[in-house]
Formats: sequence, C-alpha cells, structure tokens
Amino acid sequence: MHGRSKGKDSFEEALLAVADGTPVDWRGLESLADPRDVDALRLLADIGQGYRATERPQTERKPPLFHWGALEVENTLGAGSFGEVYRAFDPWLGRHVALKLFRSGAANGSGLDEARRLARLRHRNVLTVYGCAEHGGRRGMWSELIEGRTLSAIVADDGAFAPEEVQRIGRDLAQALAVVHAAGLVHGDVKAENVMRESGGRIVLMDFGAGGEQRLLASQRLISGTPRYLPPEVLDGAPLGPASDIYALGVLLYLLATGRYPYAETDASALREAQRRGPPPELRSLRPELDPALCAHIESCLALDPAKRPDSAHLLGAQLSASLRGPAPAGARWHSTLVVLAASAAAAALLAVAALWWSQKPAPAWDNSVRFLRVADSGDVELQANSTLRVGDRLRLILRSTRDAWVYVLNEDAAGNATVLFPQEAAGLRNPQHGGDTLRLPGGEGSTLAWEVTADSAREEFVVVTSLQPLPELDRALGDWQRAHMATDDSRAVGAIVDAPLAAIQGEHLRKILTSLERDPSHVRVWQYRFAHSL
Repeated sequence: MHGRSKGKDSFEEALLAVADGTPVDWRGLESLADPRDVDALRLLADIGQGYRATERPQTERKPPLFHWGALEVENTLGAGSFGEVYRAFDPWLGRHVALKLFRSGAANGSGLDEARRLARLRHRNVLTVYGCAEHGGRRGMWSELIEGRTLSAIVADDGAFAPEEVQRIGRDLAQALAVVHAAGLVHGDVKAENVMRESGGRIVLMDFGAGGEQRLLASQRLISGTPRYLPPEVLDGAPLGPASDIYALGVLLYLLATGRYPYAETDASALREAQRRGPPPELRSLRPELDPALCAHIESCLALDPAKRPDSAHLLGAQLSASLRGPAPAGARWHSTLVVLAASAAAAALLAVAALWWSQKPAPAWDNSVRFLRVADSGDVELQANSTLRVGDRLRLILRSTRDAWVYVLNEDAAGNATVLFPQEAAGLRNPQHGGDTLRLPGGEGSTLAWEVTADSAREEFVVVTSLQPLPELDRALGDWQRAHMATDDSRAVGAIVDAPLAAIQGEHLRKILTSLERDPSHVRVWQYRFAHSL
C-alpha cells in the first residue's frame, strides 16, 4: 500500500513538472508507475516542449559569435574530425538549433550526404534535420537541438542503467533503426556516443555520417564504424548492413546493462581474435537481477553468426515493446491525476491540446501499395504491366501500408501447387504488419534474397490481400489447402506481369479463396497478378 501511494505521488509530481516545463525524473518514475501512464506522460511532455521551443527567449541575448547564413551562432557544443557543432538561433524558425559545420574536403560529400539521409527519416527517436546549405565556402546542416547527455556520458557519470530503462532504450532504438532500414539506409555507427537522452527522457539517434544506402554499401569492402561495435562479418570485410546495425545495438545495450563492453579489446584485429574465442560473458553472470527475457534479446543481437540475430529491427522492437507491456490497468488513472494540473494555466493549455489530440484525432487515411521489382546490379527496377522476364531474372515484392494491416501473399502455379509466401511463422514473418513499415519478400526486412526465374512455366499467379482487421476465415481456408506449404527456398519460375481480374484467375485454390473473400475496399484490398513466360 505504501509503494502504491508513493508511485501515485511521484506520478502527480511528474505531471506538475511537465506542466511547468521542468525536468522529470523519468528513470525513477518508470520503476513506480504503470508503463502506459509513463508513455502517455512522455507524449504530453513532447507536446509541451514543442510549444515552448518556438518561443524566442525573452532575456537579453549576447551578440552572436558569427553568422552562418541567417543563423546566429552562439557557442560551441563540440568538435571532431568532421568539423564543429554549434548552438545557434534560427530567426526564421524562431527556435534554437544545432548547427554542424563540416570541414572542407570531407569524405562523405562534404557532410551533406548525412543531411540528405536524415531528411528522408521521420521518427520520434531519430534526429530531425531542418536543412543544409553552404555559406562562406563552408557547408553545414542544422537540426533540432537536443538538450541532454549522450548515453556514453551517462554511463561514465552514473554507471549502468536500470533494467527497465535498458529495455525502453532498446525498444526506442530498435524502432528507430526499423525506420532507417525501411528507407533503404544503414546507420553504420550505432554507439553510446551517437545516442542522446534528452532532458525530457526522449532517446535520439544521431550522426548518420558513417552509413549510407544499403544497395551502395553492398558493393563496398571498406571497414568503417567504431571497432568495438562491429560484428565479425564486417571485421572480416563484409559490407555494413541492417544485421551489423542490430549487432551494434546489442553492444550498446550490453554496455548500458553492465557498464562494460562485451569485449574489452579496442583494436579491430584484437577484437576479431576475441570474437573467434567465443561469445562475451553472459549478462546474468555480470548482473543477476536482469530479466532473462531482456538478456535473451540483447544476447541474440550479439550472435556472432548474423543469421542468428533478430530477423529485423522492427521484430526486435516489437519483442521489447511487448515484454514491457503488462496487463491493462483495471481503472483509468488519468481521471484522478490530471485534475491536479488544472491549477496551472500553462498546464491547462497543454491538457487542452493533448485531450483534443487523443479524443478527436481521426484514424489516418489508409493507403497501401504493392510493387514487383526486378533486381539489377544498378538497383531494383519496378516491373510495369506486360514487362518481359527471362530465365535468370530475380524478383522481389515490396508492400507498404500506412496503417497496421494483416497481409497475405499467395501463389499458385499451373500444376496447382499452392504456396503461402506470407505470413511465414517459422521465419518470423508474422501479422499484423506495423503501419509505415515496408514488407520485403522473400526473406523480410534487410534480406538479400530474391525469387529467381529458373525455368519456363505455363502460368504463375499471385494474390496479395491486405486488411485492417484479422481475417480468421481466410486463415482457416489457407489451412485447408491440401497442397499449401511454406516457401523454404528463394526460387520461383515467373514471367511477365499483368493485372488479372478475378475471372481471369485460373488457379483452383486461388479462385476458391477469392470467391469467398469479402472485398470491402474500406478495410480489405486485393491485388491479383498473372506471370507468364515470354516465348
């Protein structure tokens, strides 16, 4: 009873701190309050911070050190081999920003490649870039200003993190990497120095200078990144990729959980020798109070065999998020605790915005797309209707949905062999798909697999179904397919692509499924394709 009262008091104190714009002890709060309440309070804090950030300081400001374009540069925040980072004021945006000025002759396109990569991403846990330009012969980019400390500074000052916070940071960074990888990018240097914990508790992934496009990195054999965070395959000369980002995240979480790195070696060759000797010490041997499930997630990221790591950052984030969520609370706590905020005018304004957002925010419009791509050395090329395919061509399917959706990809050949290409429970490819993520087949996110045209075939038909709701009848129907099986190889014989109306579907199993399927476009959408080999 005493613990509950303390948790309630702490939560109300945190609510008042959010209303006043003062720092919140998120670390302590997370150990006392319900995770749902803490997540909602973080959202409220973000809303308040967004409003306050646009207010120009009322106190008299010192003359700037110098001007870079319209930006008024106030002081230096840090420096490195890339250049310098400054605190600056943007009079057009009416807010402070971080200005990163690159040294002349920087290897990564004078630094602007990093700005372009960041500009493609939109996520709460990824640094937001506002622009890039060149003034006075100096190139630079400006972004949101993060008031806080890097995770490396926190570990150095305070030691290892609380287990629950390690799990939350892992979830946030995995979700951020899922967005990075879905955009076709690799971060390339995930480490404690490149992640900041904002004063409000938000975790922010920064510094994309070492990464790049997945398809371009695939042809590189140069070792880049911070050695302590590199997996064996990269130290052996393989290119950076999503799997190496996941390994680096495992190193980071190991550090946060124990205060030490998995391997003590800092030199790349010595580190590789240590990896050859075997995996690092088990987490629970260093910190027995750690949750076994959390240890299993971190240690799976550190698997020396990339095939044994999580299939994707999205899957890892979902696993960490699910283990954070306990059963729903019996009653709503907000009704009693939010009343405390009514004493403050600033808090009332924040509450009004938050309440309006929560109660009236409409469900986003549902938009999704399906594309078949031909894999080429210069990059994937979308196949248009009546495209010609030949033996040796390699194909992929890309699906995007703006909302959470249940996805089914089905195939049947001229001999009546029915194949379920998605979902694939055994491979970790499960429903529902998270809204905004990209589904890549075969193999899932980050996979380099493709369906290869290996032989002539009279007919290959594909059906893609997306739904905003579970489709139990379809699941049962698929289970009734006498010849249905999970695809276990990366090879299919396919040909030119054409749209096929329902009447044109010849496959017995597919026609039966589609005839019984409710096709209400408001929550169920169907794509049908016929592939025929060219003569």
